[in-house]
Amino acid sequence: MLKNNTTTAEKIVYKRAAEWLVRNYSAIKLMDPESIHTFQSSTNFIQGFVYRCLRSAAKETLDLNYNWNRIGVHKYITPISLERYESSKKTSYIKEHVVCKNIYFKDIINELKKESPDEDTIGNRLLKYYFTALITKEEDKRLDEKGLRRVMCVNEEWDYESLFIRYETAGIELVENPYYVLKKQDR
Repeated sequence: MLKNNTTTAEKIVYKRAAEWLVRNYSAIKLMDPESIHTFQSSTNFIQGFVYRCLRSAAKETLDLNYNWNRIGVHKYITPISLERYESSKKTSYIKEHVVCKNIYFKDIINELKKESPDEDTIGNRLLKYYFTALITKEEDKRLDEKGLRRVMCVNEEWDYESLFIRYETAGIELVENPYYVLKKQDR
């Protein structure tokens, strides 16, 4: 059974990204009410915001290129996707959040809304739930067929611990991505 182990590099980058999220959200709060509403209600907006903070933090802290369109930013990959990549070096796959982003982004937004948001709370939430996988289009269809596009479980409550349950339920095997840029790096 696959387990999401946090690397040293992830701890460094995610801690810095959480600091940037808090600082930048404070600036957004000074904007007009419409901008704040968009930030607080759009999962795609918060996803882009989090990604940009992670990308900048990876560059600043470890001098790493954390590029969403490259294979190395995704922590997990399916064996089929890996085989296709290694034979053709193409990355035209589905970039999928392993844990549904709508679940934990709400918690991050709620923390950011507080008078004094806690960077550790945000960083820990990101470390636990914000990681992605590369899967094939065919595998992605299986998530839809099982009703697992925006939920972790069908017909039951998710325990917030079974991070790979959607993939197990859909019969999609994930493995650690050998090209992952935030592999264990003791710096």
